[in-house]
Amino acid sequence: MSIRLAEANRAIHAALAKAHNLAVKICVTVCDARGRLVAFQQMDDALAEADRASIGKALASATSGRPSGDDPFKGQSSFPLTGTVIGEAVPLLRRPGGLPIIRGGQVEGAIGVGGASDEQSVECALAGIHAFTSSG
Repeated sequence: MSIRLAEANRAIHAALAKAHNLAVKICVTVCDARGRLVAFQQMDDALAEADRASIGKALASATSGRPSGDDPFKGQSSFPLTGTVIGEAVPLLRRPGGLPIIRGGQVEGAIGVGGASDEQSVECALAGIHAFTSSG
């Protein structure tokens, strides 16, 4: 099963609500397991670099199946999409704020949050994951 737009939007809205509660301005990206963009939102007045950070964190998490701030496994090979992503000038970003979306034991994609501190980005991403997983 792939991530549906409605699911991605629900996760993004939950992350944005958490950011509002934390009084931070963020960008949020949801991508599928292949790293293709499903949905993206940017809050007004978010940092200029926050868009690329959210995309890079989502890609890092989707490609590894782990939080984007985790160290890669020793011997972990690069994801096949890496060359394409770098070619489009959006590198994988190994900083906290990206979390994998896992359903039925399979990585279906990831959510990435940029524009806040590492801790706040993770809190917002967790809110998005909770909204995704509670949607069924």
